[in-house]
Amino acid sequence: MKRIHIAQRLSDECGLLVMHADKVVGSLTEIIVEEILKGELELPGVGKFEVRWTKTMIGRNPLRPSIEIKIPPRPKIFFKPTKDLSDRVIKTLAVVASKK
Repeated sequence: MKRIHIAQRLSDECGLLVMHADKVVGSLTEIIVEEILKGELELPGVGKFEVRWTKTMIGRNPLRPSIEIKIPPRPKIFFKPTKDLSDRVIKTLAVVASKK
């Protein structure tokens, strides 16, 4: 789903102009990014985003496996859905799969 589709749906459900709904979506996106940059964000009913650092690793070029490359630590974003969201997705997809 793209940003404009989210804005359109928000507009339909809340009675906002699409232009205003798009500003809300943009602002919400910025808030989410800012909070993730701080290290952690928890969205009730959705899940938790957190930033973790990877360890230093040794990598190899598949074309030259004898040469080792040191991969420095870097931040990665992890997402852990809430149990309710996880259960809902599993149940919904199980129903869809059983109809095929």
